[in-house]
Amino acid sequence: MKNIFYSRAVFFMITALIACTKSDSNNTSANTTCNANTSYAATIKPLFNSTCNLSGCHDNTSAAALNTYQVVYDNTIQIRASVSSGWMPLGSKLTAAQKSAIYCWIDNGAKNN
Repeated sequence: MKNIFYSRAVFFMITALIACTKSDSNNTSANTTCNANTSYAATIKPLFNSTCNLSGCHDNTSAAALNTYQVVYDNTIQIRASVSSGWMPLGSKLTAAQKSAIYCWIDNGAKNN
């Protein structure tokens, strides 16, 4: 149990350091707009299921699965920092529209809608 706690603590510290050293030019692209009504159920959850909840990533073995609203909500600060820094998702890139959807959803209260 201690090893899991320490691994997660190290993960979050590294994420914070990366977020402080890498920038995503204001986190949104000039070609995307923020939709304040971005839906968790229709947009965020399917996005995380297709890009994050994969074997070797957020699969409850390597890292907590981002497959429930509460887990995602509880980790919005780390998610935003990791997406902004380019650290997430591992091995691929999100489009400007996908990043914008994540940022807008978080910035508008991360509603369970």
